[in-house]
Parts: sequence; C-alpha cells; structure tokens
Amino acid sequence: MLALTIHHNVRLDRSQRYKLHEGEDLVVVGVSVPVWFFNKTTSEPAKEIFCKYYLKNTGSEAPIRNLPDGYEITIPNRPAEKPRIITNDQWRVMTQEQRDEYYSQCVPEVSSKNLLDISDGGAKNLTYREQNQIKQDNEMMRIMHYVCIGDMDNMNN
Repeated sequence: MLALTIHHNVRLDRSQRYKLHEGEDLVVVGVSVPVWFFNKTTSEPAKEIFCKYYLKNTGSEAPIRNLPDGYEITIPNRPAEKPRIITNDQWRVMTQEQRDEYYSQCVPEVSSKNLLDISDGGAKNLTYREQNQIKQDNEMMRIMHYVCIGDMDNMNN
C-alpha cells in the first residue's frame, strides 16, 4: 500500500498560542516534510516545504485538509483521562509491571490547553498524530500526519 507521512512543524509566539486557545483562527507559515513510502522504497531524503497553515480551534474534531497553498488544521479536543489515585504507600509496593499498567491508563490531553504556558497548566507545545486513508485511482492510500505546534522561543534558544 502506498503511504504518505507528513511532519508539520509550526511555531507560534505567546500571543498567537493564546489566541488559538481562545478560538481565534490563525494563518501562519510553517514547514511540512512529506515522505512517500511504497514497499521498501521511500522518497527520502525529504525536502522541507514552507507553506501556510490555517489553524482553527472549534472544539470539534476535523481531519487535516490539504489546500492549494498549505494545510487547514483543526486543533483536536481530547481531554485527559485521569487514572485512579494511589497513595505513596501503594506506589512503593507496586511491581514494575503494575506501575507500567498504571501509566498506560494515563491518557494525555490533546487540546489547545497544551499550548498555554506552564504556569497556566499547559506545555507551550502540542504534538499529536492523525491517520487517514483515502482512495485515489481505485487504490487505497494511507496518510499519516505528525503535527508539532510549538513555542517560537524554542527557535531562538
């Protein structure tokens, strides 16, 4: 099966991160890195492509859309699932397998809240993966998007 992976890398300043969290649409320039896969053949080394990103935060899920001049990305809204609360005493007597099981129940939040500053409960960064399948010329094709929306300050350090 033919597959395409695209790594999307977008950097926002603090003001843009907060505007996006509050539901304001943004149009910014970012970098996409597409790589084609067919059997054991790839199009690597991949080329970085500067393009426009139309970022939306509507509170609902929508697939990433390919546009003539870039991509439309709707920020997912998947709240964190909290595992059961355990005490320090319970933690100390757990085996490594039990600890691994406990952590496997910790589903991280994937929402615009991740874009907020650490002091506001965020991480200044949102990273997630989206997988789609499309049919083109009677052939199924898998598309995997890796999205990284991060803080502009990381570029300056």
